[in-house]
Amino acid sequence: MTEQQILQADIVEKFRNRMLANGKSRNTVKMYSYVSEKFLEFIGYDKSKINMEAVEKYKEYLVIEKGYSKSSVYLHIRALEAFFTFLGLNELSKLKPPKRPQRVPTYLTDEDVRALIKNAETLRDKVIIEMLAYTGVRVSELCHLKLSDIDLNRKSIRIRSGKGDKDRIVLFKDNILTDLNLYIHEIKSQNPKADFLFPTKRSKYISPISVERIIRKLAKSSGIDKKVTPHVLRHTFATSLLRNGADIRIIQVLLGHSSISTTQVYTHVDSNDLRKSYERYAPNY
Repeated sequence: MTEQQILQADIVEKFRNRMLANGKSRNTVKMYSYVSEKFLEFIGYDKSKINMEAVEKYKEYLVIEKGYSKSSVYLHIRALEAFFTFLGLNELSKLKPPKRPQRVPTYLTDEDVRALIKNAETLRDKVIIEMLAYTGVRVSELCHLKLSDIDLNRKSIRIRSGKGDKDRIVLFKDNILTDLNLYIHEIKSQNPKADFLFPTKRSKYISPISVERIIRKLAKSSGIDKKVTPHVLRHTFATSLLRNGADIRIIQVLLGHSSISTTQVYTHVDSNDLRKSYERYAPNY
């Protein structure tokens, strides 16, 4: 590695440390550091080549050669904005990322969710599905849940250092209280010193990838054709709240969104609801 490359690698490391010091989530730090490193590789580790033309060529590279979607390019440009601000290149700190497409989130029917819960192979897997479907927590938040975060009496869960490094309280219904209680007793009987809600033999807590595998396998065995992920269950939770009449600001708080605009993606309606509403409210000329 040349002296110039060592210097650039040091810049990325300093950028990473600055983000951590400013309270950025570890996922954001990892993503932004990766993007910055890849951009520097693209321009040959030459800081003097960082300009608008280089950014445009990098966008073309991501779209044409790498086949990245608009959403992925959007994330790359946001990461570069932060990196350029750190470097003091203020003229490049306000880039124009492509607009992200506003797609209707994939969500499951009530029957689909019931099938997932019913077909769970173990109590642990059942509780995982129930927690995601009844609380709307992110998969990373689920994996990091500790036994001490759960209040069975109040039927509430404290999410610590969620996205944006914010704490919040989420609630759950009586529907999962029995299963959750049994599961916690099972965990404590196996390991009285257990700390996390979903520990594994190899690590302190289950990984998001493992949760995704569990859900994917369960969806297949339940005959669900849609691609089911932990985030789809989060979408399902939000959609169900909205359909049942919850105020969007309540949904915002429960999901842990900083901005109401993020929550508004859930204000969609399915075709059946649209037809019913149209038949009820359409004018009769």
